[in-house]
Amino acid sequence: MRDRILSAAVNALLAYRSRPGAIRRALAQRHYTRASQPTRERITVAVVQMQADLLDDGAAFAAKYYGRVRQAVERGAQLIVFPEYAWLPILGLLPPVRALAQKGITLKDAVETLAPGGGLTIDGVFRTIAPAVKRVFETTASELAARCGVYLMPGSAITQDRAGHLFNTAYLYGPDGALIGTQNKLHPTALEKDWMTTGDALGVFDLSFGKVAIPVCMDFTYWETTRVATLRGAEILLNMSADETANDFYLAARGDETRIQESFAYSTRAYCVTRLFGLNFCGPSHIAAPLGLYSDDTTYLAKAQTHDREEVIVADLDLARLRALRAARPRDFNIALYEKHLPQAYQAYRARVTQDGERKIG
Repeated sequence: MRDRILSAAVNALLAYRSRPGAIRRALAQRHYTRASQPTRERITVAVVQMQADLLDDGAAFAAKYYGRVRQAVERGAQLIVFPEYAWLPILGLLPPVRALAQKGITLKDAVETLAPGGGLTIDGVFRTIAPAVKRVFETTASELAARCGVYLMPGSAITQDRAGHLFNTAYLYGPDGALIGTQNKLHPTALEKDWMTTGDALGVFDLSFGKVAIPVCMDFTYWETTRVATLRGAEILLNMSADETANDFYLAARGDETRIQESFAYSTRAYCVTRLFGLNFCGPSHIAAPLGLYSDDTTYLAKAQTHDREEVIVADLDLARLRALRAARPRDFNIALYEKHLPQAYQAYRARVTQDGERKIG
């Protein structure tokens, strides 16, 4: 009986703190700049490297998003990308979570503190918060997309289907505020295997300026994801991530900036930055292009200057140039990539296998 009463009280509190009406009223009081609309030849993209701090209610979450969206639009952005796990601040709606987070303990230890003896799990916490996350996340994204007239990829949030399965889901909204589509993460990390159900389909969305796909973080570790998306016409891959190794260049490079060299496309990676619950999610975020698209060795069109602070970066994407490159070259034969890296690779190999001009034995 006590547990049922406590559960009902928590759910009532979460419902109150995540009221869509309160979010809409808070956003209605703000000043808005309308974005210009992209053309078939060009679009300006912004990536938000977002600091994930716990917040008290849905209106505070909306205010945080408003600040970053307004900053991006005032810098010319027509498409804005937020990071994976952008929903984490909503955990602050659970009453004891803020106090536990300040102790610096892990999420697993926090759950044990809330329910000693194993009565509660991370899966259970996520199920409890999921309805509030849905209300806050979707209301905020729809309102801001419509008021600013932008394409908005608000990052990923935890979602739950009717069967009770939990997903890590990316969203995409149009300039009218309508939901264009979602993408469930296809490949879990070690941290997600205990609670996340993987998606079973990769979406490609046909927008006014071209086609985009929104695979989530780990999905880019596998080359097949990018190849399938680009074979279906995707020209921009909107990647978002929450990664503790992102500041290690060679570990991070297994993601989108490598995959787009194999299958020509533009890409983004928006990182979540936080130390909540012992996590060390970091950047730097970027916007990237395949080698050979420009005359120099350009891969990063924009890159965050820090790995641990909130930033907004912006870049213009020349879609006409990308289409010309795709028409002129086979997608699995990137000459610019080979010219940049193969001579160094062969030189290093020769130095390793030869001595005094002769090939080493054994």
